[in-house]
Amino acid sequence: MSSAVGYSTTPPAGSSRFSLASSSTSLYSTSQNPSSSTINNNPNRRESARSSIVPIQQQLFGGTAQPQGNVNILDRSINKTKGSEMALSAWAFIFAEVIAYSQSRSDSIADLEKRLSTLGYEVGQRILSLVLLRNTQASNLKDPKREHRLIPILQFVHTQIYKYVFGKPADGLERSSEAEDEYMLVLNESPLSQFISVPKDMSDLSCESFTAGLVEGVLDGLEVPARVTAHWVGDQYPDHPQRTVILIKLDQKVMDREEALGK
Repeated sequence: MSSAVGYSTTPPAGSSRFSLASSSTSLYSTSQNPSSSTINNNPNRRESARSSIVPIQQQLFGGTAQPQGNVNILDRSINKTKGSEMALSAWAFIFAEVIAYSQSRSDSIADLEKRLSTLGYEVGQRILSLVLLRNTQASNLKDPKREHRLIPILQFVHTQIYKYVFGKPADGLERSSEAEDEYMLVLNESPLSQFISVPKDMSDLSCESFTAGLVEGVLDGLEVPARVTAHWVGDQYPDHPQRTVILIKLDQKVMDREEALGK
Protein backbone atom coordinates (compact mmCIF):
# COMPACT_ATOMS: atom_id res chain seq x y z
CA MET A 1 0.00 0.00 0.00
CA SER A 2 2.11 2.85 -1.31
CA SER A 3 -0.36 5.70 -1.03
CA ALA A 4 -1.10 7.32 2.27
CA VAL A 5 -4.45 8.45 3.59
CA GLY A 6 -4.35 12.08 4.67
CA TYR A 7 -6.34 15.25 5.28
CA SER A 8 -8.43 16.85 2.58
CA THR A 9 -8.59 20.17 4.41
CA THR A 10 -7.56 21.74 7.68
CA PRO A 11 -9.89 20.72 10.52
CA PRO A 12 -11.89 23.61 12.01
CA ALA A 13 -11.11 25.18 15.34
CA GLY A 14 -14.68 24.73 16.56
CA SER A 15 -15.75 21.92 18.83
CA SER A 16 -18.26 19.17 18.60
CA ARG A 17 -19.19 16.66 21.27
CA PHE A 18 -18.13 13.10 21.00
CA SER A 19 -16.18 10.68 23.10
CA LEU A 20 -12.90 10.47 21.83
CA ALA A 21 -20.46 6.13 9.92
CA SER A 22 -30.71 -0.45 -3.10
CA SER A 23 -34.23 0.12 -2.32
CA SER A 24 -35.29 0.11 1.22
CA THR A 25 -38.24 0.72 3.50
CA SER A 26 -37.77 3.44 6.08
CA LEU A 27 -38.47 2.44 9.66
CA TYR A 28 -37.09 5.25 11.75
CA SER A 29 -35.66 8.51 10.40
CA THR A 30 -34.68 11.92 11.71
CA SER A 31 -33.26 15.10 10.23
CA GLN A 32 -31.21 15.41 12.36
CA ASN A 33 10.63 5.69 27.70
CA PRO A 34 12.54 5.94 30.87
CA SER A 35 13.10 2.73 32.86
CA SER A 36 10.62 1.78 35.58
CA SER A 37 13.38 1.53 38.19
CA THR A 38 14.35 5.15 37.62
CA ILE A 39 10.76 6.31 38.03
CA ASN A 40 10.02 4.23 41.10
CA ASN A 41 13.18 5.34 42.89
CA ASN A 42 12.64 9.02 42.31
CA PRO A 43 9.74 10.25 44.45
CA ASN A 44 10.40 13.88 43.52
CA ARG A 45 9.83 13.08 39.87
CA ARG A 46 6.65 11.19 40.71
CA GLU A 47 5.32 14.10 42.76
CA SER A 48 6.25 16.52 40.00
CA ALA A 49 4.34 14.46 37.44
CA ARG A 50 1.35 14.18 39.76
CA SER A 51 1.22 17.93 40.37
CA SER A 52 1.27 18.59 36.63
CA ILE A 53 -1.72 16.28 36.12
CA VAL A 54 -3.98 18.08 38.60
CA PRO A 55 -4.36 21.35 36.63
CA ILE A 56 -5.18 19.38 33.49
CA GLN A 57 -7.90 17.45 35.30
CA GLN A 58 -9.29 20.72 36.66
CA GLN A 59 -9.49 22.13 33.15
CA LEU A 60 -11.19 19.02 31.80
CA PHE A 61 -13.60 18.25 34.59
CA GLY A 62 -13.76 21.38 36.73
CA GLY A 63 -13.96 21.46 40.49
CA THR A 64 -11.29 22.09 43.10
CA ALA A 65 -8.33 19.76 43.47
CA GLN A 66 -8.04 17.80 46.66
CA PRO A 67 -5.29 19.01 49.01
CA GLN A 68 -3.24 15.87 48.41
CA GLY A 69 -3.63 16.20 44.66
CA ASN A 70 -5.26 12.76 44.42
CA VAL A 71 -7.90 13.71 41.86
CA ASN A 72 -9.73 10.64 40.62
CA ILE A 73 -12.26 11.21 37.84
CA LEU A 74 -14.03 7.99 38.82
CA ASP A 75 -14.99 9.64 42.11
CA ARG A 76 -16.59 12.64 40.42
CA SER A 77 -20.29 12.99 39.78
CA ILE A 78 -21.13 11.53 36.40
CA ASN A 79 -23.22 14.62 35.61
CA LYS A 80 -20.08 16.77 35.68
CA THR A 81 -18.30 14.78 32.98
CA LYS A 82 -20.94 13.53 30.58
CA GLY A 83 -21.22 16.94 28.92
CA SER A 84 -17.51 17.38 28.31
CA GLU A 85 -16.54 18.42 24.82
CA MET A 86 -13.58 17.56 22.65
CA ALA A 87 -12.33 19.81 19.88
CA LEU A 88 -13.19 18.50 16.43
CA SER A 89 -9.70 19.37 15.20
CA ALA A 90 -8.13 17.30 18.01
CA TRP A 91 -10.28 14.31 17.22
CA ALA A 92 -9.58 14.63 13.48
CA PHE A 93 -5.82 14.50 14.09
CA ILE A 94 -6.16 11.53 16.46
CA PHE A 95 -8.27 9.56 14.03
CA ALA A 96 -5.86 10.36 11.17
CA GLU A 97 -3.02 8.93 13.28
CA VAL A 98 -5.08 5.81 13.99
CA ILE A 99 -5.57 5.30 10.27
CA ALA A 100 -1.89 5.97 9.49
CA TYR A 101 -0.81 3.53 12.21
CA SER A 102 -3.15 0.84 10.91
CA GLN A 103 -2.16 1.47 7.31
CA SER A 104 1.55 1.07 8.07
CA ARG A 105 0.79 -2.44 9.33
CA SER A 106 -1.58 -3.48 6.55
CA ASP A 107 -0.77 -5.02 3.19
CA SER A 108 -4.16 -4.51 1.55
CA ILE A 109 -7.28 -2.37 1.74
CA ALA A 110 -9.25 -5.30 3.16
CA ASP A 111 -6.66 -5.75 5.91
CA LEU A 112 -6.74 -2.03 6.75
CA GLU A 113 -10.53 -2.03 6.98
CA LYS A 114 -10.41 -5.13 9.18
CA ARG A 115 -7.96 -3.40 11.55
CA LEU A 116 -10.14 -0.30 11.76
CA SER A 117 -13.21 -2.44 12.37
CA THR A 118 -11.44 -4.33 15.17
CA LEU A 119 -10.47 -1.06 16.87
CA GLY A 120 -14.03 0.22 16.52
CA TYR A 121 -15.39 -3.00 18.01
CA GLU A 122 -13.37 -2.49 21.19
CA VAL A 123 -14.57 1.12 21.42
CA GLY A 124 -18.19 0.07 20.89
CA GLN A 125 -18.04 -2.43 23.76
CA ARG A 126 -16.79 0.27 26.14
CA ILE A 127 -19.25 2.90 24.96
CA LEU A 128 -22.14 0.49 25.51
CA SER A 129 -21.07 -0.15 29.11
CA LEU A 130 -20.74 3.58 29.75
CA VAL A 131 -24.09 4.53 28.20
CA LEU A 132 -25.92 1.76 30.07
CA LEU A 133 -24.28 2.84 33.34
CA ARG A 134 -25.30 6.46 32.86
CA ASN A 135 -28.85 5.52 31.89
CA THR A 136 -29.07 3.34 35.01
CA GLN A 137 -27.81 6.10 37.31
CA ALA A 138 -30.07 8.69 35.69
CA SER A 139 -33.09 6.43 36.24
CA ASN A 140 -32.06 5.47 39.80
CA LEU A 141 -32.17 1.80 38.88
CA LYS A 142 -30.07 -1.00 40.36
CA ASP A 143 -29.58 -2.79 37.04
CA PRO A 144 -29.44 -1.45 33.48
CA LYS A 145 -32.60 -1.65 31.44
CA ARG A 146 -32.03 -4.06 28.55
CA GLU A 147 -34.18 -4.33 25.45
CA HIS A 148 -34.87 -7.76 23.97
CA ARG A 149 -36.76 -6.92 20.78
CA LEU A 150 -34.80 -6.10 17.65
CA ILE A 151 -36.34 -2.77 16.62
CA PRO A 152 -35.96 -1.08 20.06
CA ILE A 153 -32.32 -2.25 20.13
CA LEU A 154 -31.65 -0.77 16.69
CA GLN A 155 -33.40 2.45 17.73
CA PHE A 156 -31.16 2.57 20.82
CA VAL A 157 -28.09 2.38 18.57
CA HIS A 158 -29.58 4.88 16.11
CA THR A 159 -30.40 7.44 18.78
CA GLN A 160 -28.40 7.09 21.99
CA ILE A 161 -25.18 5.48 20.76
CA TYR A 162 -24.87 7.67 17.68
CA LYS A 163 -25.69 10.78 19.69
CA TYR A 164 -23.00 9.94 22.23
CA VAL A 165 -20.37 9.35 19.55
CA PHE A 166 -21.30 11.91 16.89
CA GLY A 167 -23.26 14.50 18.87
CA LYS A 168 -26.52 13.68 17.06
CA PRO A 169 -28.65 10.64 16.17
CA ALA A 170 -28.12 8.86 12.87
CA ASP A 171 -29.91 10.41 9.89
CA GLY A 172 -31.86 7.24 9.22
CA LEU A 173 -32.59 3.66 10.18
CA GLU A 174 -33.87 1.55 7.31
CA ARG A 175 -34.77 -2.05 6.59
CA SER A 176 -33.86 -3.64 3.31
CA SER A 177 -36.78 -4.58 1.09
CA GLU A 178 -34.76 -7.46 -0.33
CA ALA A 179 -33.62 -9.22 2.86
CA GLU A 180 -35.42 -9.35 6.18
CA ASP A 181 -32.18 -9.75 8.11
CA GLU A 182 -30.54 -6.57 6.76
CA TYR A 183 -30.86 -3.11 8.28
CA MET A 184 -29.05 0.13 7.46
CA LEU A 185 -27.93 3.04 9.60
CA VAL A 186 -27.40 6.21 7.56
CA LEU A 187 -25.17 9.16 8.42
CA ASN A 188 -24.93 12.00 5.91
CA GLU A 189 -21.79 13.57 7.37
CA SER A 190 -19.52 11.75 9.79
CA PRO A 191 -17.03 13.78 11.86
CA LEU A 192 -14.84 10.66 11.95
CA SER A 193 -13.82 10.82 8.31
CA GLN A 194 -14.95 14.33 7.41
CA PHE A 195 -11.38 15.52 6.86
CA ILE A 196 -9.83 12.29 5.54
CA SER A 197 -8.59 12.30 1.94
CA VAL A 198 -8.47 8.86 0.28
CA PRO A 199 -6.08 8.45 -2.71
CA LYS A 200 -7.55 7.37 -6.04
CA ASP A 201 -5.73 4.04 -5.98
CA MET A 202 -7.46 3.30 -2.66
CA SER A 203 -10.92 4.43 -3.72
CA ASP A 204 -12.47 1.22 -2.34
CA LEU A 205 -11.32 2.10 1.19
CA SER A 206 -13.99 3.13 3.70
CA CYS A 207 -12.54 4.65 6.87
CA GLU A 208 -16.03 4.29 8.29
CA SER A 209 -15.11 0.65 8.90
CA PHE A 210 -14.23 2.00 12.35
CA THR A 211 -17.87 3.03 12.79
CA ALA A 212 -19.06 -0.33 11.48
CA GLY A 213 -16.89 -2.10 14.06
CA LEU A 214 -18.23 0.21 16.76
CA VAL A 215 -21.82 -0.66 15.88
CA GLU A 216 -20.96 -4.37 15.76
CA GLY A 217 -19.39 -4.14 19.22
CA VAL A 218 -22.51 -2.48 20.64
CA LEU A 219 -24.85 -5.01 19.04
CA ASP A 220 -22.70 -7.93 20.21
CA GLY A 221 -22.84 -6.53 23.76
CA LEU A 222 -26.63 -6.42 23.47
CA GLU A 223 -26.67 -10.08 22.35
CA VAL A 224 -27.54 -9.22 18.76
CA PRO A 225 -24.69 -10.80 16.77
CA ALA A 226 -24.33 -9.39 13.29
CA ARG A 227 -21.83 -8.71 10.53
CA VAL A 228 -21.54 -4.94 10.12
CA THR A 229 -19.88 -3.24 7.17
CA ALA A 230 -19.55 0.35 5.93
CA HIS A 231 -20.44 1.48 2.41
CA TRP A 232 -19.93 4.95 0.92
CA VAL A 233 -22.90 6.01 -1.22
CA GLY A 234 -22.10 9.70 -1.61
CA ASP A 235 -21.92 9.39 -5.40
CA GLN A 236 -25.67 8.67 -5.38
CA TYR A 237 -26.48 11.72 -3.24
CA PRO A 238 -24.96 14.98 -4.62
CA ASP A 239 -26.27 16.94 -1.63
CA HIS A 240 -24.47 14.59 0.77
CA PRO A 241 -21.15 13.53 -0.83
CA GLN A 242 -19.98 11.92 2.43
CA ARG A 243 -23.14 9.88 2.98
CA THR A 244 -22.28 6.47 4.43
CA VAL A 245 -24.48 3.43 5.05
CA ILE A 246 -23.65 1.06 7.89
CA LEU A 247 -25.07 -2.27 6.72
CA ILE A 248 -26.14 -4.66 9.50
CA LYS A 249 -26.45 -8.31 8.46
CA LEU A 250 -28.09 -10.06 11.40
CA ASP A 251 -27.21 -13.57 12.51
CA GLN A 252 -29.91 -16.16 11.86
CA LYS A 253 -30.36 -16.87 15.56
CA VAL A 254 -31.39 -13.24 16.05
CA MET A 255 -34.14 -13.66 13.48
CA ASP A 256 -35.24 -16.94 15.08
CA ARG A 257 -35.40 -15.29 18.50
CA GLU A 258 -37.35 -12.35 17.12
CA GLU A 259 -39.85 -14.71 15.53
CA ALA A 260 -40.25 -16.60 18.79
CA LEU A 261 -40.77 -13.38 20.80
CA GLY A 262 -43.39 -12.23 18.32
CA LYS A 263 -45.59 -15.24 18.83
